[in-house]
Amino acid sequence: MNNYQAPTRFVGKKSKYLDICPSTNSVAFQEALNEDLPEGFAWIAGHQTAGRGQRGNTWDTEPNQNLTLSILLRPPHHLLDKQFYLSKAIANGILAGLESWSRATQGESFNFEIKWPNDIYLDGIKMGGILIENNFQAGKWSFSIIGIGLNINQILFENMRGTSLRSYLDLKQAISLPEIYDYISQGVEESYTLFTGEQFEKIDEIYHERLFRRLQWAPYEASNEKFTGKILGVNEQGLLEIEKEFTVESYDLKEISFIFPS
Repeated sequence: MNNYQAPTRFVGKKSKYLDICPSTNSVAFQEALNEDLPEGFAWIAGHQTAGRGQRGNTWDTEPNQNLTLSILLRPPHHLLDKQFYLSKAIANGILAGLESWSRATQGESFNFEIKWPNDIYLDGIKMGGILIENNFQAGKWSFSIIGIGLNINQILFENMRGTSLRSYLDLKQAISLPEIYDYISQGVEESYTLFTGEQFEKIDEIYHERLFRRLQWAPYEASNEKFTGKILGVNEQGLLEIEKEFTVESYDLKEISFIFPS
């Protein structure tokens, strides 16, 4: 039975639950191409066998422990040159949803952050990520598939530096995945509305307030060189701007790596 029906205007209001699938993004993309689906339609998987992340990475999760979903959005074509603001808005919305859930159920908010370009962090450790895939038809921005993976109840993480909401909060009982889905859907809808309303300064302000390592000196590696830098922000093109000893440089996704303590 599909218990995923968010109390929203459109994001996550209608959905399809899949017990198992290779990737919700792959299923969503094909069905969005072949069916007349409303904006905000969501696909949720109990188990993804080939979940995908950035840079071609896989996203491995234990079956039925985490929230893995994709959402269909139809951004206005005239906002095509603002694509990274969509990414920022989605990240903002996910954090807003997590923060609302934590205040409502735990009585406080926790240190949820966005690690550029699109990872969700909890107190400095990865708990999820976002993968946005766009479709263009006849030169127009037809739709976007918003892939979201959040570690909610998984306890063990092999070969990755990760955490989950339940593990971090040390909860004995499992967290309701449909409940988290409702909060995430509400947060994404509100933030996406800022994007379609072209409130880019507001999106930027919220995003940078939550940006992991912003204005902190920390170690990085680029062009086989390790250095200490300070993140100043993320520009309109989605490039990471870092202050170094004598200059400020901008980096694309594959040009720089974050260094973490071993």
